Amino acid sequence: MTMRKSDKSVLKNFKKKGQTPKIYHDTYNGISIRYIADKTFDKNIPTIIFVHGAPGSSDNYYKHLQDKELQKKANLVTVDRLGYGYSNFGKAETSIAKQAAMIEYIAQKYRQNKIMLVGWSYGGPIIAKMAMKNQSYGHIIMIAPAVSPKDEKYFWFGNFAKWKATRWLSPKVFRVAEDEKLAHVMELEKMENDWDKIKTPITYYHGNKDGLVPYKNMTFIQTKVNDSLLKCVTINKGTHFIIFKNYDMIKKKMLDVLENF
Repeated sequence: MTMRKSDKSVLKNFKKKGQTPKIYHDTYNGISIRYIADKTFDKNIPTIIFVHGAPGSSDNYYKHLQDKELQKKANLVTVDRLGYGYSNFGKAETSIAKQAAMIEYIAQKYRQNKIMLVGWSYGGPIIAKMAMKNQSYGHIIMIAPAVSPKDEKYFWFGNFAKWKATRWLSPKVFRVAEDEKLAHVMELEKMENDWDKIKTPITYYHGNKDGLVPYKNMTFIQTKVNDSLLKCVTINKGTHFIIFKNYDMIKKKMLDVLENF
C-alpha cells in the first residue's frame, strides 16, 4: 500500500519493453528526491515533465515514458512529488508553492530547450503555480485538475487518515494525501489572484462525469485565464481517469504541441 516502485521494479518494468530508463536520486533543500527519465538528456529536443496527483507517484506516467512516438520528440521526465514515491516518502508537504519549487529545481536541468508541463488532478495546480512563477514554459496540459477552492470536494473516508484513533491504521501514502486534501482549499485561495500571471498556453481536459474533482473546475479556470491562452476540452461521460482512458487523445495533443515548438 505504498503506491511506489523501487528502482529495481522500475528497471524490470521498462525491461519488458526493451527499454532502460534513467533513474535520478538528488537532494533538494536537504531532502532526498527521485525522478525518472526515458533516456539520457538530449539537449536538441524539448522536454515534457509529468506531475502526478494525490495519492500517486511517478509510475502514473510509465506508459508515457515508454511511448516510442513521444520518445522521439521529447525528453520524458516523471517526478515523485514531495511525500510520495522516493521523495521524502510519508512526510506531507502541503504547500503547493513548495511542491512547485521542487519540480522547478528539476526543470532547471532541462532548460536548454522548451519544456511542456503535464499535471493530473492535484498535479494541475502545481504546474499552474510553476507557470505563475516562471513564464518561460512552452505549454501546459492540465488533466482533471483541482484548481477551484470553492468547488473542492471532500470525502468522508478521508477521516480515517485524519482521526488520531485510526490514522495509524492508514498507509503512509493515504495520510500524505489526506494532509494535502485538508490544506488544499487554503492553498488554492493563495493562488486565486495570481492566475493572470500565467502567460503560457494551457490545454485543459476534464470529464463531465468526474466524481472526484468536479467538472465545475473548468468554469473556474475559464474565469481566471485569458481566452487567448486557454483551450478547454470536455470529455463526454469522462471520469477522473481520462489520463488513462483517453490516452491517445491527450498524447496527440502533446505531439501537436511538440511539433509546433
